[in-house]
Amino acid sequence: MSFPQTQSLMQAALAHHQQGHLAEAAALYQKILQQNPKEPDALHLFGVLMHQGGQHEAGRRLVEAAIEIAPGRPEFLSNLGQILKALGKPEDAETAYRKALAKEPGFVDALANLGALLQERGAVAEAIGLLRSAIEKAPQHANGHMNLGNALRQDGLVEEAEAAHRTAVRLAPLSPETHANLATTLMDRGALDEADKALKRALLLAPALAEAANSTGFLQFNRLDYDAARRWFNRAILLAPGYAAPETGLAELAYFSGDIETSLKHSEAALRLAPDEPQIHLRHAIRLLAAGRLEEGWREREWRHKAPDRVRRLGLPPSWQGEPLAGKRLLICAEEGVGDEILYASIYHDVMAAGAELVVECDARLLPVLRRAFPEALVHPYARAGDGFRPVQKYDWLPKDHPVDYAIDAGSLALHFRRTLGDFAGEPYLKADPERVRTVRETMGRKGDGLKVALAWRSRNRTAFRDIHYTALSDWLPVLREPGIDVFSIQYGDDWEEEIEALSKETGFGPHILPDLDLTDDFDDILALVSAADILICPSSTLGWVGGALGKPTWLFHPVPLFVQYGTDHFPGFPSIRSFPKAVDASWQRTIDAVRVALGYLRAR
Repeated sequence: MSFPQTQSLMQAALAHHQQGHLAEAAALYQKILQQNPKEPDALHLFGVLMHQGGQHEAGRRLVEAAIEIAPGRPEFLSNLGQILKALGKPEDAETAYRKALAKEPGFVDALANLGALLQERGAVAEAIGLLRSAIEKAPQHANGHMNLGNALRQDGLVEEAEAAHRTAVRLAPLSPETHANLATTLMDRGALDEADKALKRALLLAPALAEAANSTGFLQFNRLDYDAARRWFNRAILLAPGYAAPETGLAELAYFSGDIETSLKHSEAALRLAPDEPQIHLRHAIRLLAAGRLEEGWREREWRHKAPDRVRRLGLPPSWQGEPLAGKRLLICAEEGVGDEILYASIYHDVMAAGAELVVECDARLLPVLRRAFPEALVHPYARAGDGFRPVQKYDWLPKDHPVDYAIDAGSLALHFRRTLGDFAGEPYLKADPERVRTVRETMGRKGDGLKVALAWRSRNRTAFRDIHYTALSDWLPVLREPGIDVFSIQYGDDWEEEIEALSKETGFGPHILPDLDLTDDFDDILALVSAADILICPSSTLGWVGGALGKPTWLFHPVPLFVQYGTDHFPGFPSIRSFPKAVDASWQRTIDAVRVALGYLRAR
């Protein structure tokens, strides 16, 4: 075949390829290769086509053959990276992308592809830098904007991510992937209706796009339309049988429906498909703990150390793996949420009973609380550096004269000290400042002589999905109207005072606000109010562990299942916490009525 004939066939094949006529393009590539088996462009493009058709290994062999013939072509190496990524070989894919950039440092496709890979592997800061560089070199590069949006979203910069995704949609309005990725960011913002429109556009353009079907499943899940969510997850599985995400969706559906065993089966299926994905392991851990399978659940929770946004700890002593602790000094590193820090502090007395001397790292807000609770320990606040996605904590503050022998994250203690329900202690372990308690109690007494109730109705952070766990303040009107009960707000976060003001204007009822208390950042104030009240009523949040740790009567309202009940109907280790459960799809009315009746009995006594 002459060179002009080859060029003519290549042009025809490429035109078919770009128009999505893969069978026609494949036939022409094969015809070229029959005449000239070493035609690099035909080998390369035929390999890309095979990859696009799901035959990744065949595609890899073809593209590698093209690279052997023409090793200087950066586009060959970049596309090989895409194929290796699809084959589940991210390290090899990264090597291919970097080789492409070594050949041509400004090669935009390789920059965009490497940025996307690094974002998925947790190196978000580097990914954002590469993607911004790609866009600077080629402002019209839709994939660069789309991948940048994904990286920004993972870094918590949702508004910037949305802007990047909207740019990608504008540049490539016929790309289903740009619409699907925009939808995911809109879902993060709680803009479910707009996300729905974006997903419908993606599916109109590509009805077989499994990622869009899966995202639609999660969208319906957020809307609490479980039947529709199940249909979409099953459709995604039919479209891509090796896709783990819809199996995790079905696992979540079964879990929130109260069917823990079915949930476990689906998450086990997801793990078979994506055995190295930390988030799937972590959700599986929650289900195992909810089923009462404690040791398995705690082991699965150790996958949090492999999560891309995990705190990077510099200068730690050796990790404690269960060695004898008698005479040893153990550093307990803070978990990432203050609620978890309080929850796992319930194990510290067990650790000391095993003979260890404790060094405890904590959120600075807990410093006075934990020093009062554990006077034998050295308690030190942490300081975090690094970006929001990959925080860093340094340990140059550890004592040199009396060195620490081992270190362990607080949550990992459970694997050693909470393997069975019989391991849970039930003694209070936090103490409030007595003087603050006296002051708060006097202030509460001036509001009336009724039963003193501290009420929080929601968590600090609100999204459409999280709100299924929480109430609105107006839901509590039946309790607020009850005679003989004085309700005080212990709500924290933003805008709660405005909620109280609006309800009081509309109905004449609302919880009292105690002046001069910081219920968001001052834990001595929080502990004082909980201790001064007769009852704490709250959702499953940090406050619940405060009440349980103080040994105060705490009535916790929550959907079921709740994993910290560990397969029981109570809260092991926290006998003062009483459960007021409801099904996820039920209203709060019956639960709040049960609380109101229980308060009546208590008031009567």
